[in-house]
Amino acid sequence: MAPLFVSIFGPDGSGKSTQARTLANYFLSRGFKVRIVWIKSYHTFAYVLSEIIAGLSSRSVTLNPQRSIIKINLVSNGSINRLVWAWIEFVSVLPLVIFHVYLPLSMGWIVIAERYLVDSIASIAYTLSDPDFGSSLISKALLCLFPKNSVLVHLDSNYAEIKKRRGAMTDPEDFLQFQRGMYDKLSKRLKAVKINTAQQNVEETAKIIRGLLPQEVKFD
Repeated sequence: MAPLFVSIFGPDGSGKSTQARTLANYFLSRGFKVRIVWIKSYHTFAYVLSEIIAGLSSRSVTLNPQRSIIKINLVSNGSINRLVWAWIEFVSVLPLVIFHVYLPLSMGWIVIAERYLVDSIASIAYTLSDPDFGSSLISKALLCLFPKNSVLVHLDSNYAEIKKRRGAMTDPEDFLQFQRGMYDKLSKRLKAVKINTAQQNVEETAKIIRGLLPQEVKFD
């Protein structure tokens, strides 16, 4: 079987983790080796730098309800060069892509990413306060790192439904809406299949995703 990489992307609360686990269990029950990966810009060297910046001044970053950094204000306002920061993000994510995606694929594992480079681009764009970042050279270079013949799934849901699911842990509305706009643009460019999980339940969504898989791994 050719290497199989499935990228599930979309805003937090759209159902990515649930669908990644459901799909992994589908493969595991059929004897395949599966790895779920979670790659995002803030799980990199850039994240370490952002933590250092946050330590210098709490006002230098914006946090979500989980106390995770979602924006570096010094980058957004231009105090730190935006282009330099974007390149730091790009270089930082490369080792994760190599060791968590390409290496397992070369060893015959099916890799399911519940966050990958589309999510990284959306996060970087928000920090840069640049909705056009998705068309930049750096963004295009990141998208070139998708393995050949990847299965791309865009999960979406409106803010009201996400807030219903996540409650007090819901990300700020402006952050979610910015991300949803970025995901829409990138999803269309990548020709990903978009599923509105506010209109489809978990099993219906899982069935749609299974329908996108190569024939050699389908059993129903």
